[in-house]
Amino acid sequence: MKIIHAAVDVFSKNGYHRASMDEIALRANVAKGTLYYHFPGKAQLFKTLVIQGFQEVIDKIRADLQANLTLEEQIRRIVRHNLDLFLESSGLAHIVFNELSNGIDQEVLEELKKLRIDYIHFLAEVLEEGKQEGVLRDVNCKLAAAGIVGMLDSAANYFMSNTHELSREHMERFFYTIITSGLFMTAGE
Repeated sequence: MKIIHAAVDVFSKNGYHRASMDEIALRANVAKGTLYYHFPGKAQLFKTLVIQGFQEVIDKIRADLQANLTLEEQIRRIVRHNLDLFLESSGLAHIVFNELSNGIDQEVLEELKKLRIDYIHFLAEVLEEGKQEGVLRDVNCKLAAAGIVGMLDSAANYFMSNTHELSREHMERFFYTIITSGLFMTAGE
């Protein structure tokens, strides 16, 4: 775990291309051999830390969804966990927003793209259940899920550069309201 934390620090500070395995080993206080034993190269380490970040959010949301919550509360938590991913881990956020399009190994990009698509499908399934229950409008749930993820990613990126403009709580309430007012059925529909 200390290797991952050190890698996030080094990648976010130096960028993917200037980050070195030597500096990561030094920052993690492990021998280079130990680092290379666990991660044969920088691309694999980078992929691991980004995937772990996204997987953490998916795991939190899945755990919440098994708690028999209302769809409204599920969406509230989806918004919260997506924002948490970036706002509570500014190093990981920097990597995702600034490094994923910076000449990263194509295999790594493909795997991250697949993870994002899987996440969007997972959210679409949550929305589909709400649609089947008659709580949500008759919408394309995959498109809605992709829109939610994209909107939250962009909002978190904006917020990180403009923290003085609004509070985290305000941002969470704002996006919950936008998402639910667009998706939920209203009286008389």
